[in-house]
Amino acid sequence: MNITPQFIDLMACPESGENLSLKDNQLVSQQSKCHYPVINGIPWLFRHPLHSMVDWSVKLNHFNQIFSDDIRQLKNELKKASDYTQPRLEKLLSGKTLFQQAVIELVSPILSAKVASKPVYDALSDRAPHTQNLLSYEANLYRDWVWGDEENKLSAKIIMQRIGTLQPKNVLVLGAGSCRLAYDIHRLLGSATTIANDINPLLLFAANKILSGEALEIVEFPAHPINTESVALSHSIAGLEKWPDNFYLLFSDAATPAIKSAAIDLVVTPWLIDIQPFELRKFMTCLNHYLPMGGHWVNFGSLVFNQSREALCYSIDEIKALAHEAGFEIEESESQVIPYLKSPHNAGYRMETVFSWRARKVKEVKQTESLQNLPNWILDINKPIPATREIQSFAFSHQLYAELAGKIDGKHSIVQIAKKIAREKSMDEQEAISMVKNFYLKIIQESF
Repeated sequence: MNITPQFIDLMACPESGENLSLKDNQLVSQQSKCHYPVINGIPWLFRHPLHSMVDWSVKLNHFNQIFSDDIRQLKNELKKASDYTQPRLEKLLSGKTLFQQAVIELVSPILSAKVASKPVYDALSDRAPHTQNLLSYEANLYRDWVWGDEENKLSAKIIMQRIGTLQPKNVLVLGAGSCRLAYDIHRLLGSATTIANDINPLLLFAANKILSGEALEIVEFPAHPINTESVALSHSIAGLEKWPDNFYLLFSDAATPAIKSAAIDLVVTPWLIDIQPFELRKFMTCLNHYLPMGGHWVNFGSLVFNQSREALCYSIDEIKALAHEAGFEIEESESQVIPYLKSPHNAGYRMETVFSWRARKVKEVKQTESLQNLPNWILDINKPIPATREIQSFAFSHQLYAELAGKIDGKHSIVQIAKKIAREKSMDEQEAISMVKNFYLKIIQESF
């Protein structure tokens, strides 16, 4: 992918909002001199680029450790497996080994990238994983480019129905994942410039390889394989003949715009608004930033909100009112039931009720606060750690678990330990027995 002047003109510094210029394979803001790397040809426009690179590097290391452990365990199980089980385990072992190599090859460019000439290794200990992991929505890659034609065509059809007669010049697809839907929308619109935006490097790097014309060799592990052959499926995903004209990939956080204000005519949010971490009205305010007056937002996906407070898990009726508060007027909306991840190699799939709408921006609504996934005391390690109820609960439960682990001496039973815990913690005795039993059961389940 070439970073053209046209693409640069649409982007903005996520920290200051200033224009960007390309220098030494980095995008640099004019006055504040913020530096953003270009990795495998894709701009990495996060507000804290080094932090996010470290975060995903740690996730890659975590993935590598888990798969290495899985592979060692499979090798041990093979030594004791029956003749009829060995073929399945051998297939799994071979598949996991190849998959591990493929993921490391795809994502490792992050490790060698630099921000203002500082290697990412310098900060590896500064951050830890949070929200998404590397394999979140990995199955979407196979749906997009291997077996999901029916679902892909239906999704694109619904979105194009919402777009209707609009003829947008600049389109932004937020949460584009491995980019098949963004690519289909771009192809069907014809003359538009499209930016496919996501935060997950595995999915966007995979899309980058396919769109660049290279074959992607990767292994799929269906959740419920229909037979032994389906436990690990080797795919060779053919690359496109040529990179689509005026189609660009971008790493950035949808809630921290890396696109100039009012530069986009149409924002599309497929399968995004209920999984992004912020309260919906605040996120809608971010969408308002991207569009000029009269610009449009098209949504497509479920409304299964991942919020801890029930009050923030909105219905479609509430969303219409929220949209108005965020400066949008919903012009048309529809819901229908469609298959989701209907793989021919999987014994099951689910049917999803998806909600689609087209909304027009009717007023300016400014963001009142900066949205970020992590609290300030994590980003600034000099700030005091607040004694929130969540942190206190976490500390209490883990202190209790440490005590329970330490009480195993080969002499006392679950009932004896639970009665002692009940006296020490002023707990109901039956509640303590249930808690202690569940804790030790968890140890057994995770150990065997």
